[in-house]
Amino acid sequence: MKYIVILLTLFISGLLIGIGNNMYKYGYGINDAFWRVAWAIDEGTIWAPNFNEENFSKIKIGMTETEVLLLMGKPLNALQESCVNSCFWFYTKQDSGTSDFDQRWVVFNQDKRVSEIRKSFFID
Repeated sequence: MKYIVILLTLFISGLLIGIGNNMYKYGYGINDAFWRVAWAIDEGTIWAPNFNEENFSKIKIGMTETEVLLLMGKPLNALQESCVNSCFWFYTKQDSGTSDFDQRWVVFNQDKRVSEIRKSFFID
């Protein structure tokens, strides 16, 4: 019985430390932080070469494509010349079609201004 209590205590401590780490490192809320810990074995994020979490958090609604490009560098997907309704810039992507990953996407409207910022842990 003593060993079960010790193992359970270690497991819960590790879970809480992992959640706290994800909340601090990625700026996640408790929900995304928990699921990133729970699905860590299947986490497969490919990050843009010059990605920086601190700079990503500086992106604001209304910024221009040029401002985001200067702050973040090129996204993983090719820069799109024309946007009909919206353009997505992916600073992360899945390493396989079924892996869970840290989503860092910027959505631009037809005026080439940020209309949405996607920052979450995506469970596939």
